[in-house]
Amino acid sequence: MNHDLMGTVEKLHNRLSDTNYVWFPFLWLKLQPSELLTHRHLAKMTFWFSLYFNLAYQVKKMLYKEQLEFAHAMSNQIAFLVFFFLWFNLVTKAFWNRRARRLSGKF
Repeated sequence: MNHDLMGTVEKLHNRLSDTNYVWFPFLWLKLQPSELLTHRHLAKMTFWFSLYFNLAYQVKKMLYKEQLEFAHAMSNQIAFLVFFFLWFNLVTKAFWNRRARRLSGKF
């Protein structure tokens, strides 16, 4: 990917990551821009965000009077876990830590 394009994507991603609404309702998980995202922190993020999105999905199903099934809810939870694990590890961690290293002088 073009270096300028990668820098632009990084700035956009980090600008969004700095907002509070992206972290809602888990503001306590939001790090300072100069803090590195660790595997442990990403595991917490993956767990809580996947749980939140699965719960929202299940509530939507209830509101539309769709049948709730435990097995389906668990398979959705696994899908959300996989999605957030991949997104946070492949995208968020790369962009966040690149900036954190730059800000802390370790880059």
